[in-house]
Amino acid sequence: MNPQGASRQDGGRRTAAVVLAVLGLLGAALVVFALTSQVGAPPEPPLRTNDPLADSGAVEPSDGGGAEPAGEESAEPSDEGSAEPSAVPSTAAAEPSQQPATAPPETPVAAPLPASEPTGLRIDAIGVDEQVFPIGLGQDGQLLAPRGERADLAAWFEGSPTPGETGPAVIEGHVTWGGVPSVFFELGALEPGDRIEVDRQDGSVATFEVYDAARYPKDEFPTVAVYGRTAGPELRLITCSGDLDEDEHHLDNTVISARLIEG
Repeated sequence: MNPQGASRQDGGRRTAAVVLAVLGLLGAALVVFALTSQVGAPPEPPLRTNDPLADSGAVEPSDGGGAEPAGEESAEPSDEGSAEPSAVPSTAAAEPSQQPATAPPETPVAAPLPASEPTGLRIDAIGVDEQVFPIGLGQDGQLLAPRGERADLAAWFEGSPTPGETGPAVIEGHVTWGGVPSVFFELGALEPGDRIEVDRQDGSVATFEVYDAARYPKDEFPTVAVYGRTAGPELRLITCSGDLDEDEHHLDNTVISARLIEG
């Protein structure tokens, strides 16, 4: 056998293998690009800045816009463009006068319900019908984020009132997870008057009506408006929003405020 011929054949095989590998990577990249292009950007409410109730030391909701982290454990919310948040403020510490930037309408509110943990969440206006699970704080006092098998579920902050009790029940969720839409991808499309239903462990359903939808820079997160004491039963839904920083983290938070109208 001619050594030079064998060498040329080996070189040809290597070249073909390299070409195939490059084409394979290019094809995968095109598939990812096509998928992300079809997803598009999530809807977002108007940006609200320079809010007098904003607090740069607030606890932020989970990171809904970055790449999927490794591991199945719950983890801390990401530092999407802001300083590390401190512990969740006590709802009892807030003054009654410190209300959200847009106050609830002057309409009758349903009577408070006894404590009962949420188990499900339905928002017909944006096609959400999902389970809810409780989530708490990490060892450093930061609010944990849905991860692993529960990443696409909504999470009720167990340090807040249960939905239907007096005070603001807080439920967070990702806008995207692993590069695809998650439970609160359409949250920013909610408008005043939209209804939110929360299934409760005791078999009852707490129905809320949206009265405010806003987007805040993470360094102006309105801590008191979200976690502070309220006169009646209210609900806060939170997700990430806005532009991405160099680490693919969202710079803003979307906050939906609603009050109990039936339970």
